Amino acid sequence: MTIEQLKKSIYKIHGLHCAACEVTVERKFKAIPGVEKVKVNHATGKSELYLSGEVKLEELQQAISEDGYRVVTWAERNQESAVAPEGRGKYLEIGAIALVIMALYLVLKKFSLLPQGFGVSDSMSYGFVFLIGLVAAVSTCLAVSGGLLLAISAKYNESHPGLSGAQKFKPHLYFNLGRIISYTGLGAVVGALGGVLTLSTRLNGIITIIVSLVMILLGFQLLKIFPGLKRFQPKMPKSLAHKIHDWSAAENKVGPFFLGALTFFLPCGFTQALQLYTLSRGDAWVGALTMLAFSLGTLPALLSVGALSSFSGGAFHRGFLKFAGVLVIILGLFNINSGLTLAGFRINLAGLTQSSSKTNQSKNPGAEIINGKQIAKMKIVGLSYYPSRFTVKAGIPVEWEIDGSQAAGCARVIVASALGINEYLPASGTKKITFTPRKTGTIAFSCPMGMTTRGAGFVVVAE
Repeated sequence: MTIEQLKKSIYKIHGLHCAACEVTVERKFKAIPGVEKVKVNHATGKSELYLSGEVKLEELQQAISEDGYRVVTWAERNQESAVAPEGRGKYLEIGAIALVIMALYLVLKKFSLLPQGFGVSDSMSYGFVFLIGLVAAVSTCLAVSGGLLLAISAKYNESHPGLSGAQKFKPHLYFNLGRIISYTGLGAVVGALGGVLTLSTRLNGIITIIVSLVMILLGFQLLKIFPGLKRFQPKMPKSLAHKIHDWSAAENKVGPFFLGALTFFLPCGFTQALQLYTLSRGDAWVGALTMLAFSLGTLPALLSVGALSSFSGGAFHRGFLKFAGVLVIILGLFNINSGLTLAGFRINLAGLTQSSSKTNQSKNPGAEIINGKQIAKMKIVGLSYYPSRFTVKAGIPVEWEIDGSQAAGCARVIVASALGINEYLPASGTKKITFTPRKTGTIAFSCPMGMTTRGAGFVVVAE
């Protein structure tokens, strides 16, 4: 029977949140005898059915009720809404959550309670790398991998309300399994092949910006504000999504696994430091074991995020979704700042939460010329550069001596996108980086997360 011979019926589906909802409803409707073809749009709630027989509205509702959806005829679409409006109280609650999160961050930062003191060294053991993973998972890496996982898991739980806690927890297992396998395998490859698989600093930044925008979009969807943003939600081709459903009864395996695997390329400061460390060692086994130990260290914190989002229920679960939405948006904004830094854009969105030091920013020493080289000496204490700005002359080589023995967290890695510099700093001694500035202007540098002294850079003047 051709599609022209089928009867077309249009319905409104209430409760659709994302592209996964489209696939779920399409598959449930397609299983009903007499339904030959289904097309669902989650942004409008419109569902087009092509029928070869009589199908009652009650049959359609029964097929999707356990998933939390509700169907009405298209003619009745404006007579009732899926969710009663929460009014002004909803936005006050969201604002209060945001204030609590920001206040907690500022208090922890003020009293130096945010863990960031572990650093990469040439003589560290795999046990120490595991400890670095434990610290990273509750600090900078939480903003990258943890934020992405939190957004995905909260959205998945909201879209599949009928699943048990154990079923909702499975995507977290797949995400972390993909992460461990990817870190181990790619660590081995990077260690063996040197810089062949290393993404450029600018490309790393662009990837980070894209991921951050996706996180922010998911956050707004979790909070159910700006519903028009549903139209811009990234999704895989629907035909591929249906094939994935056909390949496995557990629909949540493939996506979380590959997302976990791809976090290897997202720039957590600790992760980048270890990647550069494995590059310098040039050994596949060292690379594999180093990144394996690190990924295992991040596992407890990431699994805790999964357990909290999967096994909570009732009012606590609804509150958790709002908390997750606000936190994901904040982490997304934080990550965008890192992406802008890596991509070479001189924009700092984290300025409101960073303290600036007048001492190290007001000084702008000229580099001393010794044996035809301009010598620029800098020391890093915590997340601050001393001094943070240098005046150098164009056309004369610069020898940049960096003492990172007291650097903390992401400050263990120095990034200068305009120069293609992305180097980890040893725990003792100094790191010497040589470059020749070719034109006047400012060459900015920072840590990969954009958390170090604002305005740091080389001011290049004419010779």
